[in-house]
Amino acid sequence: MNMWHICIFELRRILKIRSVVINLFILPLLLIFILGTALSSAMGTGEESIPDVVHVGIVQSAEAKSSPVGEALNVFVAAPEVAKMLKVQQISSQEEAVNALKQGEINFAVILTSDMVKQWMAGEEAKLQWILGKDSTLNVVGQTLFTRFTDELNRQVAMVKVLGPEAMATAAAQVDTKSAGQSNVTVTSPGDSDQSYSASQYYAAAMLAMFMLYSGMTTINSLFTEKDKRTLARLQAAPVGNGVIFAGKIAGNSLLAFMQAIIIVLMTHVLFGVDWGGHPWLIVLVCVLITLASMTLGVIVAFISKSAASATALMQSIIIAMTFISGGFTPIAVDFVQRISEFTVNHWALQSFLSMMLGSSLDEIMHNMWMLGAVCAVLAAAAAVIYRKVGYRYE
Repeated sequence: MNMWHICIFELRRILKIRSVVINLFILPLLLIFILGTALSSAMGTGEESIPDVVHVGIVQSAEAKSSPVGEALNVFVAAPEVAKMLKVQQISSQEEAVNALKQGEINFAVILTSDMVKQWMAGEEAKLQWILGKDSTLNVVGQTLFTRFTDELNRQVAMVKVLGPEAMATAAAQVDTKSAGQSNVTVTSPGDSDQSYSASQYYAAAMLAMFMLYSGMTTINSLFTEKDKRTLARLQAAPVGNGVIFAGKIAGNSLLAFMQAIIIVLMTHVLFGVDWGGHPWLIVLVCVLITLASMTLGVIVAFISKSAASATALMQSIIIAMTFISGGFTPIAVDFVQRISEFTVNHWALQSFLSMMLGSSLDEIMHNMWMLGAVCAVLAAAAAVIYRKVGYRYE
């Protein structure tokens, strides 16, 4: 008898238990379907987050309009990236702009005064004046874009303070030339592309990580069953070491966890159309790491618990807690909870899967996987220390 005999026997024994098959293979698919369907409207592709085009009224005096700042402002709002989000109309006076805002003809008003131009020419900080409209979201868009414009102006002011007043003419020319060449604004939105995960994708990744950890509970039950039924003593009487027995049982449960991962990934793709990304071998590697975490966590809990019931309860509490704080049930925006979640298996497993689904760069994917590997290494080291002290034997 060797480790692989024990491994195959363990795997066959577990698969004969109907409740285990239902809990590890059928229940996760059912939960992914329910959560993905029920929360699809709350977690869409991001298109609902794209703000409308902001209708902006610009008020400029004749002197300001002919100044370098006025010319740069006109080129700025005409730049392609800015023009996607702004629709500009020239307004002759501030009173007319206020009336247009009240009547809903514009959403946001910008005022460029002669004093502001003079302040900038004198090397002082420049600030545009604006009047907010009724829509708070469109106000934020307008303020963000025009703040970016004034930031560029004030950068030139800072340069003048360093190089001296004689650089002012050069700065004015640079503002005009640079503004004509580019807008200095990059506009991105999750709704502009397909790079956003659906509810089915999110919960497929979250449930896969959670239920693979539940395989650690089968390890706990297997280890305690041999002791409780006193069959471990018979195994130890055979010409095989305790380490081989222990390794065979862990290997069998590991194969079960990996089978579970393969079935969940394939079935969610076929049944629910879940796109797991273009890195199948990295998905396999992440599943291997989660399996390692599941087995080591199960070993730790089994060896520090006195009974199968207490070990199962503790393991279940740990899995649910890690899933919750990592956002497995619903994304959590609390910074403190997010920092805690970075110490969990679920967080880095979920981030690894999502980064692959979103087509992120390989560096970002590998960063998440390295962090997952670090958590697994800590758990493996703890399991090794506990095994050395406690061991797996019949007492």
